[in-house]
Amino acid sequence: MPEFDHRNDELRAKRLLEWDAIPGPRVGDFVIMPDGDERRFTHDWGDDIQTTVKRDKNHFNASFYFGGTYMEFSGSLDPALLKSKLVDTGETRLGSAWFFHHGEVGGGNGVHFTMPCRVFKYEG
Repeated sequence: MPEFDHRNDELRAKRLLEWDAIPGPRVGDFVIMPDGDERRFTHDWGDDIQTTVKRDKNHFNASFYFGGTYMEFSGSLDPALLKSKLVDTGETRLGSAWFFHHGEVGGGNGVHFTMPCRVFKYEG
């Protein structure tokens, strides 16, 4: 596997500028549930947004591909939450993500990193 290098860091910085321009909750951002459990958003349906499943020893196998103006998720999903019940905490938290080394698509060519993601609280 390739190592995350200076060119990848420049690509991540460019994509972060694009991603940060998107308002509201985005796939990849975090949500704190009423019971205190922390999850990440996985699929945006418009008025609602799905999350990762509750963490346990058998789940939380998740992958977030970072494309810049979007994030794609692969893994287990929980039911969607109404966006109208989400409150932005103003915090950020580092979340794991990956993209292709130097933007070149190919098997085994992914590089992994962390990036700042927004944190929301679900008041459902």
